Amino acid sequence: MTRLRRLGVAGLALALLLSGCTAAPEPEPTWRPVTGEEAQILAVARFNNFDAGSRPFVTEVGEGDKMQHVQGWVDYSSQVGYAAASDPEQPQAVLWTADSVGFLPADPDADGNPVLPIPPFDDTWQTAALAPSDYALDAVLAVLSGLGSDRPDNPLLVQQSGTLWLGRDEVDGVAVTLFAAPPTDEARSPADPPLTPDSAKLRLAVDDKGLLRRADVQFRGDWITIDLPDAPAPALTLPTP
Repeated sequence: MTRLRRLGVAGLALALLLSGCTAAPEPEPTWRPVTGEEAQILAVARFNNFDAGSRPFVTEVGEGDKMQHVQGWVDYSSQVGYAAASDPEQPQAVLWTADSVGFLPADPDADGNPVLPIPPFDDTWQTAALAPSDYALDAVLAVLSGLGSDRPDNPLLVQQSGTLWLGRDEVDGVAVTLFAAPPTDEARSPADPPLTPDSAKLRLAVDDKGLLRRADVQFRGDWITIDLPDAPAPALTLPTP
């Protein structure tokens, strides 16, 4: 009887060991190519920005050892952006289009936004070509300008361009899907290196309705977060001289 009991206990232990080995779940992937359904969500994000007309944004941008709070709006129908850059030494209004940027010494309003109406565009503005490869602020402004389109993207091209799913999260209590965006909208060729979360320069957080809630821009190895609240924003046009 004793021997049978020992065999029974040993057999039970072996069965538990084997069941523990075979029942281990596969680890959840931390990133992967987007599915067709996920591509559909991302494909309407830029159009939804254009359809909204103007979107508010808030970010913190570092230049050297300084950090600026930048807050304002982007009008995707007029392709004009306007923000307040709250540098403690010299607060500025920032006005930009897809290829140029202007700066004007000015304090923000009580809410941290640039003062409206936009001041006349005269010699008091300092203007330059937008240089997203040289300046972190310009990189942020260029990305913001590119986040609108007058038509939805092609979901198939979203997949073929190498877009990645990075998981699910929340932004301001709203569930979002996280994506790593490719450098271009073109389909990737077999010769192109595969996109990874580290090699991507842009990450997007899009809610289930296709509304962009956050963008992360990589500039010289550092990530800059841009929040885009779901709130009204004024229509913008370039001021006259």
